[in-house]
Amino acid sequence: MVARPETKRLTARINRKQSEQVDAISREENIDCSAALRKILDMGIREYLKRKAVDEYRRCRVSIGKAAETADVSIAEFYKILKDEGVPVRIDVSLLKD
Repeated sequence: MVARPETKRLTARINRKQSEQVDAISREENIDCSAALRKILDMGIREYLKRKAVDEYRRCRVSIGKAAETADVSIAEFYKILKDEGVPVRIDVSLLKD
């Protein structure tokens, strides 16, 4: 028996266009609307966390390690995200050894 993650019922209002898009995705993926909404929400949350981490790193508010943690990716993956976003990597030269 596979354990299912605990879920919580959430009610939200969406506009007609969003509703039509969820219905279309549901049909394309051959899943019910609730599953489609969970999938879309997961994708949106991942993108939000990535953008937040890049922004915080760009503004020098967090280290690359903390930004990677926020984005829920490895540091190596975060380096690639920074490259893709055109954000330069900061290196503290005082930490480099001779």
